[in-house]
Amino acid sequence: MISYQSLINKISTFYNNHLQVKKVGSDFVEQLPNFATKDEKYPLVYIAPIDATPGVEGFTTDIQLEIYCMDIIQKDRANINVILSDCHLILNDFYVWFTDSNDYSIDIMAPPTMRPLNNDLLDYAAGWVMTVTCTIGNYTDCQVPEQIGD
Repeated sequence: MISYQSLINKISTFYNNHLQVKKVGSDFVEQLPNFATKDEKYPLVYIAPIDATPGVEGFTTDIQLEIYCMDIIQKDRANINVILSDCHLILNDFYVWFTDSNDYSIDIMAPPTMRPLNNDLLDYAAGWVMTVTCTIGNYTDCQVPEQIGD
């Protein structure tokens, strides 16, 4: 069994160990501007929940996330293609790692989609947002906290 918190921790740990990423956070997407402007550490990765769907048998849950990767655009936009390239690769690294690794607590059942960002959430920031659905193991009835007896 893996919880939403465990899923976020695994993704955060992956990106905290990624040599290109300078800052990792997670919360609702509305909090991204606050997180991004707190300091000048870029590129950043930010994880936001979208929705969750219990599996048909109840043994799994699909959790859909948006994972943002952003960096700061130079005033003359000379680095825009470098940002787009690097942020795309950083997001793709997550997909490759969790589909090819031996960590079986997270499954990515379908390839994620990625959408480029241009001054989308912050002035002078660009990058990509990846929408990914992670399938995680669910509870069994033995793991539900309940009081037994009187």
